[in-house]
Amino acid sequence: MNKFSILSFICLCFSFVAFTGCGKSIGVVDAGTYKGTIDKVVPEEEEIYVTLENGVRLELYFNEDTELVKGDEAVDFSTITQNASVEITVAREGNRNIPVRVVLL
Repeated sequence: MNKFSILSFICLCFSFVAFTGCGKSIGVVDAGTYKGTIDKVVPEEEEIYVTLENGVRLELYFNEDTELVKGDEAVDFSTITQNASVEITVAREGNRNIPVRVVLL
């Protein structure tokens, strides 16, 4: 093999690893209410990753209409912590889920 072929192969392998997300795929579910656990919080994007009880992992971006509550009180996004149990109500728009309501349990 020449140097160009080797370099191309290395770049292709790196791209594959980078885009597979280390084996954690993101799913999409039908609109409804689900229980799960927050496994990642991205405060600067107001984004959470939730693994549902059935094993499906969702990526959820909050918007201005998303309700976030604990008990009967509305709370701020900064109160969300990794490994917290949640009940989420989501809408489905095409191939993505939109969080309508997130209840911290």
